[in-house]
Amino acid sequence: MSSWEDPRIRAGLPRQLARRRAELARGSAPIGWKVGFGAPSALEMMEIEAPLIGYLTDRTVMGDGVTIETAGWTKGLVEFEVAVWMGDRLGAGATPADARRAVAAIGPAIEVADLDLTPAPDAVEEILAGDIFHRGVVFGARDPARAGIDLDGLVARIQMDGAPFAETDHLEAITGRYDEVVATVANTLGAFGEELEEGTVIITGSVIPPVPLDDGIEFTFSLGEYPPLSVRRA
Repeated sequence: MSSWEDPRIRAGLPRQLARRRAELARGSAPIGWKVGFGAPSALEMMEIEAPLIGYLTDRTVMGDGVTIETAGWTKGLVEFEVAVWMGDRLGAGATPADARRAVAAIGPAIEVADLDLTPAPDAVEEILAGDIFHRGVVFGARDPARAGIDLDGLVARIQMDGAPFAETDHLEAITGRYDEVVATVANTLGAFGEELEEGTVIITGSVIPPVPLDDGIEFTFSLGEYPPLSVRRA
C-alpha cells in the first residue's frame, strides 16, 4: 500500500488541502510544503509508511530573530531544518533521482510548532487536517551551488541561550534522505490532484529531535557556511 492509500491520510489530507485553498482564497500566497513524523521512531509510533505532509504560505513566514508569542499554545516546539528549493515542477511518479535533479538550492530554516494534539495512530487524520502543528517558519539564505541536494561538508550546530546545545553532520539521520522526502511530497500531492511546483520550498524535518520552546529563550541554528538563524521565545 502506498502511503497516500492509508485511509487516515485519504481522510485527513483532503481536509488540509481544503483549508489551504480557503487560505489562498483569503489572500495568502503559497510558498511550499513541510513534512513531519519522518524519523524511524515516529513512523513506527504513528504506524505510517512515509512522512506526513503539510503546507506553507506566506502568512506564517517570519523574519530572522523573531520573538515568538506562545500565549495559548499547548506545547511549543522549535525545529532546525534543511529547506530545499525546487527549480523544476515535480509530479506523480517522481523518483529520488528526479527529486535531486529538480532541487535548485538548499538552505537552513527554523520551524515553530504547537503540539496541540497527542501524536498517536488514531490522530493522523486530525493532525493532517490541522497542518501538522505548523505555526511559523524562518528561512535563511539559499545556495544554488548546492543544487541537487549537495550536503557535502555541512554541519548543523544549535545553540540555546548562547551556549552550545547540539551538533550533527548526519543531517538526514532522523529525517530520511532528502531526495526521498522530496519524492514523497511530489507523489503524495500527485495522488490528491496537486503538483510540487517550480519555485516552491520544502522544509524537510528537524535535524535533531524537536526542542520544547519552554527549555530556553533564544535558539540559534548554524548550518555550515550559511549565516545563522535565530528565534526567541517571548
